[in-house]
Amino acid sequence: MPAVAQLERDEQYQLLYDLLKIFLTKRLDSYSEFQTVNSALLKDYGMSSCWTGTNDSSLPNSTMSDILAAFV
Repeated sequence: MPAVAQLERDEQYQLLYDLLKIFLTKRLDSYSEFQTVNSALLKDYGMSSCWTGTNDSSLPNSTMSDILAAFV
């Protein structure tokens, strides 16, 4: 998708691209790392983690897209 690919090359939106890539291809631990490093960015976008403090051991083995699909 050209619009999403453009985000990767745009310095202003590089982190947003990284976040989208995590949602599509990575696991929960990748999102947790991203959240730790980029908490201000997530706050700016009005996003907060619904997984903070979770004890569900099955979540880290799920992809972010699987987890998000459960909420749709």
